[in-house]
Amino acid sequence: MSFAKISIIGNLGADPELKYTADGKPRLEMRVATNERRKSAGGEWEDKTTWYRVIMFGERSVKLAEWLRKGRKVYAEGRLQVDLYDSKEGEKRVALDILASEVVIVDRNPDADPSAPRPARAAAPSAEARSEQGTASAPSDLDDLPF
Repeated sequence: MSFAKISIIGNLGADPELKYTADGKPRLEMRVATNERRKSAGGEWEDKTTWYRVIMFGERSVKLAEWLRKGRKVYAEGRLQVDLYDSKEGEKRVALDILASEVVIVDRNPDADPSAPRPARAAAPSAEARSEQGTASAPSDLDDLPF
C-alpha cells in the first residue's frame, strides 16, 4: 500500500463553498494559496503562488463553513490528487486537489474585537495541591507493575 499525503498552510482566496452530495453529505470546497519567496537567476526576489483546491467531507465541514472567510489562514492536511486538464484557451493545466482529513484555522478571527477581554485560563494547581492529589489518589497496586 502507498499514498501521497500533503500538508499546507495558506490563505483562502475566496469564501468556501458548502455543497451537499447526492446522498446528503456535506462537502466543503476551499481555494487555498501558498506563497514562496525566492531569488531569481538575476538576483531579484520573486514571489511564487501555488493554488490548491481543498475538499473536505463530513459534519465538521459545516462548522468550518460558518467560520471561514476569504483571507483566513488555514492548515490543511490530506491526500494529494493531481489532475491534468485543458483550459478554455487550449493550454494544458494542472489541478492540485487536497482531499482533506484535517483543516484547522491558524489565525485569529479578523472580525473579533481585539480589545475584548480574552477568557481566563484555569490556574494550575499549586505544588501543595498537586502533592496532596498525588498521594491521596495514587492507587495502592503500583508495586505490582512489571516495570
